[in-house]
Amino acid sequence: MAKSGKGPADDNQEAAVVDSLIRKLRPFDRSFVSERPSTPGARPLSRLRPVGAPMRPGGVWACVSLGVLLGIALPQWPYARACGWWLLVYLIAVGTVVVAGVWGARVSWRSRVGLAHIVAVSTIIWGLALTAHEVLPRVGYAKTRLAWRCHDGQAAAPRATSRVALTLRLDAGVADLVR
Repeated sequence: MAKSGKGPADDNQEAAVVDSLIRKLRPFDRSFVSERPSTPGARPLSRLRPVGAPMRPGGVWACVSLGVLLGIALPQWPYARACGWWLLVYLIAVGTVVVAGVWGARVSWRSRVGLAHIVAVSTIIWGLALTAHEVLPRVGYAKTRLAWRCHDGQAAAPRATSRVALTLRLDAGVADLVR
């Protein structure tokens, strides 16, 4: 078989002619033309759109502060959360604190606001601690065992707070001293 007398220079010239003809057919389509010289091992240009710009610091702090405010408000939960539906609503609210913390951590990470990220991660940890405080006694991990569902009017009597229990003990102690 006979070789053609074409060299590498002739191949490049033919490729340039083909590229110019394609450009005439589709003048605004740049999908076939490389914008940088092709080199071995070079990555192709990406067709992905750039990621949106990060949020401003005020917006980041607004997102993070929502989770912090909810986390601060939950220990003052006004309803009995010993069992039943109020326990479920409380655990949903605690889950919202965790989700708000993850959201704030993601936004602060992408926007490169370090202190807001630390606060958001602390909000996540606080939400997990509130969850553990209610869940662990109900799964048998703590010394005291609590129930998920209410039995025998348990929901009607609200759970005594530590201050109320301390007041009752002090009143009983004073009554003993007076006798």
